Amino acid sequence: MRSLALSALVAVTALSPIAPAYAGDIEVTADSVAKRIDVAGRQRMLLERMAKYFCFARSNVSPMESAQALAKAKDLFARTHTGFRVGDPEQGLFEETSKGVGRHWENVDLLWVPLQATYDAALSGTFVDEDAFERSMRMTLEVRKRANDMVAEMRGAYAAEMGDAGVGESILIDLYGRQRMLSQKLSKEVCLVARGTDLEGNTAELNATLELFETSLNAFIEGMPIAGIPKPPSEAIAAQLAIANGEWQPIRNVAATIASGGAVNLTDLATFAQGTDRFLVEMNKAVKLLAAQSAGTS
Repeated sequence: MRSLALSALVAVTALSPIAPAYAGDIEVTADSVAKRIDVAGRQRMLLERMAKYFCFARSNVSPMESAQALAKAKDLFARTHTGFRVGDPEQGLFEETSKGVGRHWENVDLLWVPLQATYDAALSGTFVDEDAFERSMRMTLEVRKRANDMVAEMRGAYAAEMGDAGVGESILIDLYGRQRMLSQKLSKEVCLVARGTDLEGNTAELNATLELFETSLNAFIEGMPIAGIPKPPSEAIAAQLAIANGEWQPIRNVAATIASGGAVNLTDLATFAQGTDRFLVEMNKAVKLLAAQSAGTS
């Protein structure tokens, strides 16, 4: 079995790679640090997004679109990963000088290099066997954990620039941002369970992700003081969260059905993938609104 459909590969190989990033004069300020942490959170989402679309393309679910989405996410992750190290003015990233953050970046890089090689091979039409596919899924989880550790290190390294209020606000922004990642992780796990990959383990993981996703989303909408999550701090953010929730509700039954051992068809899977992408777009708007409000009050 080929890793991606041939028709999809023809489309993907025609895509131009993103140009390498270069260091620029980005001042280290509260705003640039907040931007850095937000972009670092996006990296965790992109890791799950790559795994999601690798699984969907391999499972022949909208293979051309899935392969193109994989290629786009891979290129953006790679550029941003380099940008953290050497700087990328277009993304608002300054060159990394913290040794602690640098060590975490290297930990991410150690696993990102072979994971990227697997994606490059698949997108070029090289055969990727099932063991290598499953290894890439496990590697995604480990790279994401290391990326999460890097975000935590950033908060400590740049706490002075953010100030006490900024650190607290960054945690809430990160929680909102985590919901973007969870949408892609959830979609990936739906795909893995549907195709029968490590059925017991991935079903358990899907159920856990689904519970966390819905608990978190409800907490953002209604507030959860016991967990330190306030109600939406503005009417605009509340309205945007409602829009994001509106994208989730029509597709949640697909995840619930698969999580409980039920069956769905390829059309259902494609609908779910598209729905979680729409959720991602709307949730990202909520993150941006929260970040803008935090910047205005800091």
